[in-house]
Amino acid sequence: MTSTRIVLILSLTLSAIILTSGCGGAPATNANAAANANSPQTNSNAAKTNVEELGMLVNVPYESEEVFWKDDASHKRIVAVLRFPQGESNRLIADAEKIRPAQNVSVNTESWFPQELIAQSEMTGDDTLNGKSYSANAFYQDAFNDGRIIRINDTDYFVLELNAK
Repeated sequence: MTSTRIVLILSLTLSAIILTSGCGGAPATNANAAANANSPQTNSNAAKTNVEELGMLVNVPYESEEVFWKDDASHKRIVAVLRFPQGESNRLIADAEKIRPAQNVSVNTESWFPQELIAQSEMTGDDTLNGKSYSANAFYQDAFNDGRIIRINDTDYFVLELNAK
């Protein structure tokens, strides 16, 4: 009877210790929580996905279905991956070809690109994507007034590369 009582007390004590310690590690102090809340984005390689925020930096004249973008303030550069519906894609290409004919180009992939593009670049073996480059004049706004937009072959994706002159 006493051995059963000892086992019960030990198991309850062990359970209490496990429950109070959480899932491994000490609880964050208020100072740590405040520092984490004020720290920059936890994944510095993560792309932004807010088209309205992108629209504050560059003109986005076509309705996109999907957008991933990053800005590099130190190099005054923005790279965005946009996916447009077929009608918008056709309109974008028609508008851009009025300024300059398309040119065949290749683009290096980034780790934050959509999985479909990363998979396509891995198939080439050199982490590049092939596409056609067009004038990006329709996207210029304020400081970002130089660049190109590239339609990636066999996809609905475009890579927008803009720089400040």
